[in-house]
Amino acid sequence: MTISVEELLRKATLVTGDFDGPGEAPLTIEQVDQFVRLAVNPQVMLPDVRTVRSNSAKWQESTLDFSGARIMKPGTEATELPAGDRVKPTTGIVEISTVLIRGQVPVSDEVMEDQVERAGFADTLTATIAEATGRDVEELMIMGDTGSGDDYLALQHGWIKLAQGAGGNVYVASGDAQDYQTIFRQLLTQLPDRYKRDIPNMRYYVPMRLEEKYRDILASRGTALGDLILTGTGELRYQGILIKGVPLIAITAGTPDTSYILLSHRQNLYAGWRRQITLETDRLPREGHTNFVVSARVNSQIGHVPATAIATTVDVEP
Repeated sequence: MTISVEELLRKATLVTGDFDGPGEAPLTIEQVDQFVRLAVNPQVMLPDVRTVRSNSAKWQESTLDFSGARIMKPGTEATELPAGDRVKPTTGIVEISTVLIRGQVPVSDEVMEDQVERAGFADTLTATIAEATGRDVEELMIMGDTGSGDDYLALQHGWIKLAQGAGGNVYVASGDAQDYQTIFRQLLTQLPDRYKRDIPNMRYYVPMRLEEKYRDILASRGTALGDLILTGTGELRYQGILIKGVPLIAITAGTPDTSYILLSHRQNLYAGWRRQITLETDRLPREGHTNFVVSARVNSQIGHVPATAIATTVDVEP
């Protein structure tokens, strides 16, 4: 049975009849899928990457890879291949270890009473909380860094930090100024050829400011492509690979402002969610408000770091 978004919002303990006292409503697995969909859909990278879920707070995902070995060998009729010609895939484990995140939104009784929507305001607020949750989860999964001075981002490593780990292909772009085409080419060159077989599902994830700047650069060339870029909002590609602007890829202020470009197959990036997400209300009559509380356990991982390439110190000066 498929539950509608409207029914989900009604069942998420946020209807007016539930304001009589404190209560908790852990979402069912079916409802969790709907909540995650509400949270993920307005984002940029979360709908694009591999989403994995489990009832456990920590679990492992298995990987198989034949990309580095030829499995076909010369054959002889009615004869099995000798032992030395037999090939098995390279196996691996992606460990998802989720971290707890929680949000609390207090809403005064007067706000609840004065809204035109009345009872429907709780449903609207729930949908808005889901979207904001997705935004914050995406930020953590992109820019998480356990060495960060930001307590929230320090919960875990995100994809930007993970791509710079052992085996990663890191390109320092500080000498390229805003020659983004050179940076795209360098990243593609550094990525081993065996990871370039599925171009339609590869992505250049770039800061939104860089995407806007690159559109201006292409538009200034005075070609038919430049005219199209100037007048439309069509997709940007380099060597067939989609260039995707991501608002939550952070920019470091400086001279010049700098940021990152991440090249990866989209399914090589993992977004892990523990299935039990709680969405609850807590009525506090003495204080005159109701708390809307959401909590989740999430984690980001990269399936195979050598299959990514990342440019650092990319000039994104406006």
